[in-house]
Amino acid sequence: MPHIPHSIIALAATLESRWENYRTQGDVDHFVEFTLSLNGLTEQLNRRHLPGLVRACQELENTALTLFGDSSMHPIPRDQANAISRQLSIILTELRRHETPATLTRRQTDDPGDRDNACHQPRLVVIVGPAHHVATQALSEQLSFFGFTPRQIRWNEMPNTDEPPLAIVFIPEQEGRAYPPNAVTGIMSLRTEFPTSYFYCLSVPTNLQSIVLLQRAGADACLPLGNKVNDVLSRILDLAQTREQEMHRVLIVEDSATAIAHVRRSLSQHGIDSRAISDPRLLLEVAAEYKPDAILMDMYMPFCNGVEVTSALRQVPEYHSLPVIYLSSESDIAQQVEALRLGGDQFLTKPTNPIILAAVVKTKIERYREMLSSTRHDSLTGLFNHATAKDQIERMLYDAMPDGRLVVAMIDIDRFKSINDRFGHPVGDQVIRSLAWLLRGRLRNTDLIGRYGGEEFIVALPDTGLERATQLLDQIREDFSTLPHAHAQGTVRATFSCGVAALPNFTTPSSIIEAADAALLHAKRSGRNCLLVATPDNERSVVCMQMEQTAHRGLQFGPFATVS
Repeated sequence: MPHIPHSIIALAATLESRWENYRTQGDVDHFVEFTLSLNGLTEQLNRRHLPGLVRACQELENTALTLFGDSSMHPIPRDQANAISRQLSIILTELRRHETPATLTRRQTDDPGDRDNACHQPRLVVIVGPAHHVATQALSEQLSFFGFTPRQIRWNEMPNTDEPPLAIVFIPEQEGRAYPPNAVTGIMSLRTEFPTSYFYCLSVPTNLQSIVLLQRAGADACLPLGNKVNDVLSRILDLAQTREQEMHRVLIVEDSATAIAHVRRSLSQHGIDSRAISDPRLLLEVAAEYKPDAILMDMYMPFCNGVEVTSALRQVPEYHSLPVIYLSSESDIAQQVEALRLGGDQFLTKPTNPIILAAVVKTKIERYREMLSSTRHDSLTGLFNHATAKDQIERMLYDAMPDGRLVVAMIDIDRFKSINDRFGHPVGDQVIRSLAWLLRGRLRNTDLIGRYGGEEFIVALPDTGLERATQLLDQIREDFSTLPHAHAQGTVRATFSCGVAALPNFTTPSSIIEAADAALLHAKRSGRNCLLVATPDNERSVVCMQMEQTAHRGLQFGPFATVS
């Protein structure tokens, strides 16, 4: 398990303090503060893929919510308070056991000396299953290629490790059948030992009883029979990526200062940024500048009502899908339905429970962002698509100017048409996905990876020297050439060619991309499976080991050379 950052430890300390305040004071307001803090901590742990701690927090949160709304229930009986204290103590103890040491508070990718090694840190994945199982061997091989440390154990064994695994994968003795009682017991034991690891159960029969029993035992994902190794690998790669969470932004349109203060306070306690306007006529101007992820709209205001404002907002193409959530004391169901029919997404009646408000806002925003993401990402690989990648590189280039560093690479899979023709398009898609996953596994969170079209990729490495970038990309090229891609008759291997261009040799988005593309074309013409670097005078320097055309003879190490 990764170390728990100090920001989460601080949230836990606030939670503990608010619980102590409630136990001392006993009034409902302090209990509300405690519940809000607990909800915020749960969300932060969920973002960091810590399912065991999330589950414990959710159980405590459910207990608290049953006591949330009725002030006559406070202070709660001593036995209930003691039970909450015990649950809270377990959570706090586990968090502090994994607190980040002071010397490790800085992310490796923030330090120039460490950033290039950040993606190569070992990540343990334990595979529980029969010895010599085909899926076990295949998954271990692929995990190793993508920078993980696989460890195989039998069902009756316990992994010998000082650090909790990132994930534990379970492969049953008999696939497609319900997990036997001893296997379920084994999962429960491992869940107790590793509460923060992610559990994947493979070959689960598609019936509700089997899935529910495994979830109760501690499974986080149950994959049905027939799902391939690639499906598991994709999930683990997604799990390993630590994405920076962009703050949610909400625009409040409300003419009551008291209501604005209440809503903004509720949102801020859940890490949601907000801005408020009291005059709806300012909406379009403020939205264009603030770029909100959702709008909280009062139903009745001077000049116009919320339905009229939303109807006008929907006339602007940019805001066709922007979530609009109505906040009003309106209790007429017909009026609420009409408001939703004319462009709203949700109707909440004042006064609104702050936890419900935050949950609705975040759910609407996440779905909105997923919709936007589908327009910016390639459906096969999950990488940026052509247009988005170009836009991002333009931004990265101007951020790096005039004295920064940026390396752009164009990558193309060699002889891809022959792979499709010989083995079929599903195998071709698998090769494309494997290269995408390899790039994601080896590059940093701050690096850009896009699918430029077909079998072609584009990569941008900010704040990276040309020599280091070429070494890293060439190592990926060499590793990809040995990566097996399974098909019905066995395995196939593929290679790629790469062209590289960098600042300060090329200083505009079009020139740096065109230079990298020209170097890629020259690499293809020079025999493929190599990396060439573009120079300002259009010469290309070979900086790779070139593979012989006969694949079975392996690699031939050639000298550095300049070709025209």
